[in-house]
Amino acid sequence: MNTPARVLLSGVIVLIAVGVVLYKYWVYVTNPWTRDGQVRAQVIQINPRVSGPIVNLPIKDNQLVKAGDLLFKIDPRTFKAAVDQAQADVQQAQVKADNAKEDADRDRAIMKRDRGAVSKQVLQTKENAQRQAEAALLGAKAELEQAQLNLEFTEVKAPVEGYVTNLDLRLGSQAVANQAVLALVDINSYWIDGYFRENYIEDIREGNRAIVTLMSYPDKPLEGRVESLGWGIAQDDGSTSYDLLPSISATFEWIRLAQRVPVLIHLHDVPEEVKLRVGTTASVLVMTGTQSGEGKEPLPAIPRALQ
Repeated sequence: MNTPARVLLSGVIVLIAVGVVLYKYWVYVTNPWTRDGQVRAQVIQINPRVSGPIVNLPIKDNQLVKAGDLLFKIDPRTFKAAVDQAQADVQQAQVKADNAKEDADRDRAIMKRDRGAVSKQVLQTKENAQRQAEAALLGAKAELEQAQLNLEFTEVKAPVEGYVTNLDLRLGSQAVANQAVLALVDINSYWIDGYFRENYIEDIREGNRAIVTLMSYPDKPLEGRVESLGWGIAQDDGSTSYDLLPSISATFEWIRLAQRVPVLIHLHDVPEEVKLRVGTTASVLVMTGTQSGEGKEPLPAIPRALQ
């Protein structure tokens, strides 16, 4: 191949490459995108239902646990003793209820044979005693059920599959009822919140395809779809201030800052090598005009200049 042909071929290749790059950037310029995105997930606060010292702690911080796995165990001896006492109270209440019923049944049988043998007042008193004993039995059974529940609550188990986060327990430390001791990140609940400028959201629709590029994985774009758009954001102007008067910030007519509106992106088919972490940064682009199920062609990562 002579020199002019080589130069021409090289020029064509360069033009094609420039065209591809320009097209890539045109896609990202003409569709709404934002660098202000965050990985989110449901974070469950683990609160023990009873208080007591920790006697078993089989987990460590940042560990993956499955739903139903034991997170920690509180010393059960006090609660086992409460169950034993409640069982004894139920047996005692059962005896009293049986005796009261027998007394009332006896008088009812006598009165049935001879109405004058037992006065109505005496029978009424014994029937009231029977009802009182039966009510006491129900109360004792309720106390037993509560004691059994408290004993079960000494074993705190994972409600979902997720990562243990912010573990603040040690063997022998005191767990306090209804006080959070760790957080559990539900691994089946990840989503992306993209905070778009208000002048970008006009064409965004539920079901639009979205491309998410994590700062931690810039070359591994994630596929998603728009699940919903936020319907409100907090406003500073008008909030109560000194002397209960509204606080209004000064504004400049030639500067108008667009507010950010959250757009919820549902992810699917996340590669195994991509580890989502709550709070990490992402860039989000929404392909307007597409609906759920449309446009299955692979999406490239957002250009680094726009990440």
